[in-house]
Amino acid sequence: MAKQIELDQQSYSKIEKDNKVKVSDELLSKIAEVLGVSIEDIKSPTPIIMNFHNSPYSGQYNSNNTNTQLIEALRNELQEKNEQLKEKDEQIKALIAKLK
Repeated sequence: MAKQIELDQQSYSKIEKDNKVKVSDELLSKIAEVLGVSIEDIKSPTPIIMNFHNSPYSGQYNSNNTNTQLIEALRNELQEKNEQLKEKDEQIKALIAKLK
């Protein structure tokens, strides 16, 4: 990584080990490009899913195939959760009806 972003190994190691080290946006941009993510992804406190096959440095720059698969999987999970919620709503209604 250090070589790809044109930084000596010692400086890059310090960045990886110490989250208090200030990193310029220019350097973040280089790191983001190598990793195939945005600067915002790197700065985000929320974990991200990294797909190194999308990095131009991987030798096989593919077209968001993983993102499409991830979105579809999440849609399926949401659909399943919605169905579970509907079932719970019906159970609650049935219990309320018994109480009346």
